[in-house]
Amino acid sequence: MPNQHLDGQLVDMGDVIVQTRWIVKGLRQPTLGWHIGPVTNTVAADRQVRGTPVPATGRVDLIMDLLADQKVALTPGWTDEVGNPTSPPAVFTVTYTVDDPTIINLTDNGDGSAVAAATGTLGTANVHAEATINGGSPQSADLQLVVVAGLAERFTIVAGTPEEVTPDV
Repeated sequence: MPNQHLDGQLVDMGDVIVQTRWIVKGLRQPTLGWHIGPVTNTVAADRQVRGTPVPATGRVDLIMDLLADQKVALTPGWTDEVGNPTSPPAVFTVTYTVDDPTIINLTDNGDGSAVAAATGTLGTANVHAEATINGGSPQSADLQLVVVAGLAERFTIVAGTPEEVTPDV
């Protein structure tokens, strides 16, 4: 059972595992969510492709468009089990990965935050964050960044298809 954490009382019934968990009301565990920071313009160093691709989980919690010349700060947001915002736990670690570093240049700051910078290539990349609270069960969140063309900033002349001026007889 990949990517699944089982806790509580487990009874292996062969093809099925029965899981029993007792949760005391009012003692809700925080869950990892996304806190998207301000979007800013990239510089040349932000657009250099680096990093190793990590396969996407197939799950998406949030989809965000990002202009091809922008970057965005990512920090963990915390909610209780029913989705209410809460303060962060006292001790936690968060690691970030991206499935396509040719589209998003991801910098994991090592302090629970990261920066996702568009490399200038249009497309979709998935950022995966995994958090561990007080050394306990890992939690994850997945953000899909769709890199779209930036704003019109330069002017050019586009030539049409050449046409013959004097038709052949």
